[in-house]
Amino acid sequence: MSETELIDISNRQLPIEINKIILTDAFEHARALSSRLIAIVIGTKPDFYKQAPLIREAIDSDIPVIVIDTGQHFDDLVGFGKKEFSINDHVACSLKIRGDLVEKASDLLIKFAKFGRLCKKQFPSVNVVPIVHGDTLVAGVAPLAWAFGLGQKVAQNEAGLRSMAPVAIKDLRINSEPSHQDIESFADHQFNGKWFLAREEPYPEQIDTWICSAGTQYFFAPTELNKNNLIREGYPEDSIHVVGNSIVDAINLKRREKPQQSIFDLYPRAEIGDWIRVDIHRRENLTKVRFSAIINGITDLVKLGYKILFVKLNATQYALDAYRFSTELDKLADLYPDNFIQTPLWKEYGHVVEFLDSGHCWAELTDSGSMQEELMYFPNIFPLTVRLNTDRPETIFEAKGNILVPPINRVWITQFVKSARSERLGAVVKNKRPMYGQPGQVSKNIVKIIKDHIIKEEEDNNPWLHHRLNLWKDYDNLEYL
Repeated sequence: MSETELIDISNRQLPIEINKIILTDAFEHARALSSRLIAIVIGTKPDFYKQAPLIREAIDSDIPVIVIDTGQHFDDLVGFGKKEFSINDHVACSLKIRGDLVEKASDLLIKFAKFGRLCKKQFPSVNVVPIVHGDTLVAGVAPLAWAFGLGQKVAQNEAGLRSMAPVAIKDLRINSEPSHQDIESFADHQFNGKWFLAREEPYPEQIDTWICSAGTQYFFAPTELNKNNLIREGYPEDSIHVVGNSIVDAINLKRREKPQQSIFDLYPRAEIGDWIRVDIHRRENLTKVRFSAIINGITDLVKLGYKILFVKLNATQYALDAYRFSTELDKLADLYPDNFIQTPLWKEYGHVVEFLDSGHCWAELTDSGSMQEELMYFPNIFPLTVRLNTDRPETIFEAKGNILVPPINRVWITQFVKSARSERLGAVVKNKRPMYGQPGQVSKNIVKIIKDHIIKEEEDNNPWLHHRLNLWKDYDNLEYL
C-alpha cells in the first residue's frame, strides 16, 4: 500500500474574457493623452451601484477608463446592476471567477495578475491603476494580485472601514430581557459612550479591507473617521483623501432614473400601510443563536401587528432551510397576509430607492453595511442595524442617526422596534443628517483627485520607500515580480 496519495485540487478555472475593442480604444486614448489608464473594478452588487457613478464621471471627464468585472455575479438577478447602471458597455475584461470563498479568492489572485501582465506586455507605454471598492473579496484580493504580479499598488474607493462596538455591548447577556428603559439606556451608551475597535466582524469583509489597505497607494475615504483609521495604522496622510461616499451619487441617479416597473406593481400589498423592511444576510448573523433570535423576533412582531417585508437573499434562504424556519415563515405569511410579505432579492437598486422614498417604509431592520450609509439620505426611516458592531460607527456616535440592535435573543429585537417610535429614540430619525457628501458631487471629487494626482506619469504607485521619501524614482521592476 502506498504511503502517498495525489489529490487533484484544481477548480477548473474558466478562461478570462477580453473585449479587444474596448481595451485597445482605452489604451490608445491613454497613450494620446500621455496618461495612465484607470481600471475600475467591480465584483459584487454593492460595487455595481457604488462604482457606476465613478465610471460615468470618469467618462464625462475624458479620463481613459475601463471596467474589470470579476464575473462572479453572472446571473440576471444578482448581476442585474451591471445592466441597470449601463456598466456592461465599458467592461474590457471579465475574469469569470467561480467557486466558494477560497476558490474565488485563488481564481481572482491568478487572473487579476495575469490580466495586468497581459496589459503591460501589449501596451508597455501605459500604466494601469485599478480602483477597487470597499471591503469585498475583490478589494482584499485584487491589490495583492497587482502588488505581487506587477509590483504596483492600487486605489481604493470607500477606504478605511474599520469596525467598532460600544463598550456597553460587553455588559449584555444572552438571557436578558430588556425593558423599554434598558433599551433607551443602551441607546444612550451608543450615542454618548465609549467605543472600541472590534475587528472580527463583518466576516470576511474586515479581513478584506485591512488587506486592501496594505496594497493601496491612493485612498478615497468617506469620512474623517476613516481617514484617521488609516493614519493611525501608518498610511501616509497625503495619500488619503476624504471624498464622501459614492452611494449618494447612486441614490441621486436612481431618483432621476425611475424603474420601468414599480416595486408596488410587483408587491401591491406593500403600498398599504407602514412597513419595516428586513434585510438580513451577514455570515455572522446566520449562525444559529443570532439567526434564531432574528427570525423569532420578526415572528413576534408580525403577531403583534407590525407589518414586516422580509427580503430573502441567497444566504438568508440557505439559513432558513438549514435551521428549518422556511415552513414556519410560510405559515406566518398564510396566517397574517396583511402583515407579512416575503420576497426574493430585489434585483433593481431603483426599487430599493423607490420603496424607501415611498412613505410606506418607516424602519429598516438590516445588517447591511451599505444600508447604514444609504439610510442617512432617507429622512423619515429609522435605521435598526442588527449587529454587535458596525463598520459605519460614525452613523451612530457622530450623526446619531443609526442604532445597533444586538441579535442576542428575540426580546431584544422586538423591544427595539417597539421603542423606536418613542420620544427619545424617535430623535434618531429627527437628528439624522447626511454625512457622506452631496448627491452628485462625490464622484466629481474622486475624479478631480484622479486628474490631479493619479493619471500623471510623474506620480507613482510603486511600493518602494525610496519613492515615498523622494530619494529617487525608478520604474524598472524586475521580471521576477
